[in-house]
Amino acid sequence: MILLVPDKFKGTYSATEIAGMIENAIRETGNTSEEVLQVPLADGGEGSMEVVLQSVPGAREEWVDSKDALMRDIYVPLVVAGDTVFIEMARCVGLMMLDKSERSPMNTTTYGLGMMMMAALEFNPRRIIVGIGGSATNDGGRGMVEAVGLENLHLFDNIEVQVACDVKNPLLGPNGATAVFAPQKGATEEMLPVLEKRMEEWCVTAGEWLRSAGYGPRAEDFATIPGGGAAGGVGAGLYAFFGATLQSGWRLFADLVSLDEKIKRSRMVITGEGRLDASSLSGKLVSGLATLCSQYHRRLYVVCGQNRLGSDPSICDVVTLLGGFKEKISEWCRTSYRDGYLPSAEGDLFGGVGTYGVIAGCDEAGRGPLAGPVYAAAVVLPEGFYHPLLKDSKQMTAAQRDLMRGIIEKEAVAWCVASCSAAEIDEMNILQASITAMQRALDGLETKLDLVLVDGNRFRKYVDPSGSEIPYKCIVKGDDKVPEISAASILAKTYRDEYMTKIAADYPMYGWERNMGYPTEEHREAIKQHGLCEHHRRSFSVKIHESDTSH
Repeated sequence: MILLVPDKFKGTYSATEIAGMIENAIRETGNTSEEVLQVPLADGGEGSMEVVLQSVPGAREEWVDSKDALMRDIYVPLVVAGDTVFIEMARCVGLMMLDKSERSPMNTTTYGLGMMMMAALEFNPRRIIVGIGGSATNDGGRGMVEAVGLENLHLFDNIEVQVACDVKNPLLGPNGATAVFAPQKGATEEMLPVLEKRMEEWCVTAGEWLRSAGYGPRAEDFATIPGGGAAGGVGAGLYAFFGATLQSGWRLFADLVSLDEKIKRSRMVITGEGRLDASSLSGKLVSGLATLCSQYHRRLYVVCGQNRLGSDPSICDVVTLLGGFKEKISEWCRTSYRDGYLPSAEGDLFGGVGTYGVIAGCDEAGRGPLAGPVYAAAVVLPEGFYHPLLKDSKQMTAAQRDLMRGIIEKEAVAWCVASCSAAEIDEMNILQASITAMQRALDGLETKLDLVLVDGNRFRKYVDPSGSEIPYKCIVKGDDKVPEISAASILAKTYRDEYMTKIAADYPMYGWERNMGYPTEEHREAIKQHGLCEHHRRSFSVKIHESDTSH
């Protein structure tokens, strides 16, 4: 499944429109059969209500009386979904509802939001979610409280009130509501000190009101609560007078649509944002998705209007709408994304069946050393598994391999590590020992396989413990092409290195903890001085030993 989770492109396209454009591009470029799931997301500002209506099963619009930011009568929608009511503040006291000539936080009020809070009670909610982006106000929520009335605050005592809020600004000061956000709402430089003084006075009054209503403890945090300055101080007003929790907007909406579960079911995620820049990775939807995709090991791609970010390891690729959009979508979302290394579905291997089922990757470590076993691993990864470090183990540092080993062992559907000893290598030769170790690892997988992908160009018929012959394909440099083989190379390498470090304590003269048994100058010199031990491959080492001692 391909999961589409775009945000709006402010001023141009809604999140729903962007999701539709991406899916159309996917279908037009040839991927017509794979499931594509659209989950447009929002952060609580304009367009959030539309997202809730589309993404939450059973959600419906209900229209209620309210007032705009200039106290004019309006009829506006809210959304009811089961026992949850969603209010988009921008729909009642939003900046976009005013003409440019009307925009001035000196004159606007949140009274209409308070009317919507009271209207929400008609639907007997257990939870009220308020998206507070896009407001035209800077009154600290005073108008909202006046509309509800102190005598009615108790009606919200048993209702969970959540606020979609993506900023951490407090109510007052140089980082507060007035200084940071009022200019965006039409405030001039001359207005700012007047508005700040009003907010300071409101803090005093709010404390008196809260104590008189029995909510005195909340008054202590009114001016300092992180996020309290959001929407001209509505964050603080909802926290103090309604006991609301201020939450990341994208995270709140993600929970509302069960986004984590949808990401787990996908093989890749595509998001969208009007302008991609450094702020996109600081608490916005893109950063949230990057975190989730990293947690669930899925690929993340971004479609945007403008890209000012460059590259980032948490994002696989970025395209702008005017920068080869359809070509990139075709590259990202092709149905046969494994075609580069899987056998043809039309070939004899699968009798024309176009699916491969459960795929195991196999690789070995330690074919070249003079001492120690050859190790092999077999790994089955979840469909769509991705990690930016997952590649050929030889291209990784020891610390990176150790990190990926833990992730692979935790996340793999199945994995197993096996070995062939030095004595077995001498008996059957290194090629056959390597293949034997890989087949032992395959035998240890606790899952039925449909296909085995092997690094290199040599393998032999594999029959699983139940007696079934499992098709295989050899892939030269597969450890740098195929995720399952890359994972197997990491496990084989780390387990062998761990073993060589362990036995090095008994044979410190060979320096195995440094050379892992490979024919380094140090190791050759140690063999010349001390001879061979039980862990040496005599079919390898005797020749080296004789060559060194013949001079």
